[in-house]
Amino acid sequence: MIQTPESARPSLRVLARQIGTSRQLLSHYLERWEKWQATEHRRAARQIRARAEAENRSVTPLEERDAKAHDLAAFRCRLESILREHLKRLQLDAKTGQLNKVQVKVLRLFGSRGYGEAQRILEGMGAMKQLEPICHSLPLAPVSPLDVRRG
Repeated sequence: MIQTPESARPSLRVLARQIGTSRQLLSHYLERWEKWQATEHRRAARQIRARAEAENRSVTPLEERDAKAHDLAAFRCRLESILREHLKRLQLDAKTGQLNKVQVKVLRLFGSRGYGEAQRILEGMGAMKQLEPICHSLPLAPVSPLDVRRG
C-alpha cells in the first residue's frame, strides 16, 4: 500500500470541515479504524468459507487464497492497532518523564524503521540525537511488532 507523505496530507481539521463534522469526531473514528478494518477482513474471510460450506463443497484454491489474504490483512490491521495504542502509551510516559531504557530502545527501533510517531516522541524528549549502535545490530529486513516482543 502506497501512502501519501504526511507533509502532503490535509489536516484533520480541514478534512472534518470538508465532510461536515468535527475534528474530535473524525479523530475518534480514525483511532478505531484499524480495529474496524480487521473485523471487516475477518468477516470477509468467514463469508468466503461459509459460502462454500453452504453449497456443500470444498473451498476452491482461488477462494482459499482470497480468504487467506483477508486473514492476513486482518492480522496486519490488528497489529497496527496494537502498535498505535502502545505508541500512545509511550507518548504519555514520555510527557511525564517516565520512560525506561527498554521503552526508549523500542522507540529508537521503530523510529529507525520509519514510524513517524516514534520519531516524534523521541524528538519531543530530545532522545533522537543519533540512532546509536542499536541500529548496527539490527537485521536489514523490516521488523514487525511481534519480533520486538520476542527480542
